[in-house]
Amino acid sequence: MTETEFKKALAEFTDKTAEELAMGDDLAEVGVDSIAVYEFMMTIEDVIGEGVEVDDSVASVQDLFERVQDAAEHQNA
Repeated sequence: MTETEFKKALAEFTDKTAEELAMGDDLAEVGVDSIAVYEFMMTIEDVIGEGVEVDDSVASVQDLFERVQDAAEHQNA
């Protein structure tokens, strides 16, 4: 999943458009709460075919993207 695809998918759960999202944005500041993260992860798992582990250390768009990338790489290994 590319960064652009990721931002487009995440934007559905934020107060911003994909173009407005920056990788350094804090998830809470763009309107992503724990429920939105859970719903987003369910969507992503359907796309990449792998569960994505998210914990309290995931605070930014970049953190979340890295977790998705790690899960996708694990699925392709």
